[in-house]
Amino acid sequence: MANQKVIRAFAAICLDEEVRNRISDLQARIKDLASDVKWVEPKNFHITLKFLGDVTPGKLVSVQAALAEVARKLPAFDLSVTGTGVFPTPRRPRVVWVGTETGREQLAALAGAVEDSLVKVGFEKEEKPFQSHITIGRIRESKPDPKLIEGLEDIDDEDLGVQRVGAITLMESVLRSGGPSYTPMSVHELTALS
Repeated sequence: MANQKVIRAFAAICLDEEVRNRISDLQARIKDLASDVKWVEPKNFHITLKFLGDVTPGKLVSVQAALAEVARKLPAFDLSVTGTGVFPTPRRPRVVWVGTETGREQLAALAGAVEDSLVKVGFEKEEKPFQSHITIGRIRESKPDPKLIEGLEDIDDEDLGVQRVGAITLMESVLRSGGPSYTPMSVHELTALS
């Protein structure tokens, strides 16, 4: 058991190509505002519902069953992608993100259902409340360029499209020197009628 291969995994909402392209265009404009940021590859844009960490193959079966159960109980919905910001604060930014608006309550309910379902199969309950966002960059320096925060305020309410949330995807994350690589392991369609 000790030498069983583990898989770094998370549950996510994958984004449509059109929404990813619009976020990528916005990201390109933001890149001019700060130099010491590790930018997320557009193919990796997603919304994390729950980060699982290292999971054994045997435990993945339980995870997939839990996600399938959640998906059967909840309907698909539309989510508008809009706005930008930083975590944790503008004075100490570490993450540059794109936000969501319409549909955010349904997304929070979905994340809560995923959280509850995975706690039942042995995962730790997340202490922080769910925050709907798409990470587009991670700030490397401790004292970021003030142009970044000012620039984000100028484009804060930009509409980036509507994303149909119709499935939960269990993703494998492989850390590489050039950045992480994400591979879908299973897709669980939301099937309840709205």
